Amino acid sequence: MRAQWAAERPDLDTSPLAVVARVGRLARYFDQGLERLFAEHDLRRESWDVLASLRRVGAPYRLSPTALYLGLMRTSGAMTNRLRHLERTGLISRVADPADGRGLLVELTADGRRLVDEIAPAHLGNERDMLAALTTAEQRTLAQLLAKLLVSFEAQDDRPPPEPPRRD
Repeated sequence: MRAQWAAERPDLDTSPLAVVARVGRLARYFDQGLERLFAEHDLRRESWDVLASLRRVGAPYRLSPTALYLGLMRTSGAMTNRLRHLERTGLISRVADPADGRGLLVELTADGRRLVDEIAPAHLGNERDMLAALTTAEQRTLAQLLAKLLVSFEAQDDRPPPEPPRRD
């Protein structure tokens, strides 16, 4: 890509392509690898993110819908649909908020907790496998560099743009 641009437009500095294009391609590989694992459990990544978020907060495994959609950087409409699906499958339930009688909390059910606990080791192993080409030190350096880049974006806008709609 850079060589083609250099031949056609040698006046352009194409050095950003070396990072941006590669990160974009890597994101697609990561998405594919994650979705493949979650599909084995009849889940999508978005559902996993909700279930894992509830599991990570500890007992009683509850969060408000707002905390979920802000924490997962999803739109409220997308979160409503995802929660409705997870509730129908029995992995979450909505319970009254003891601190606000008018509000509801999203709670991980016992089935949801079992599923997260079953998938989590395979999920982390899958991510580890996807990074296997890098040494532990290289992974640490890459994580630090990506964090630095994210901080610069988030300083300008703390809410990333919404994900494009899925076409499946």
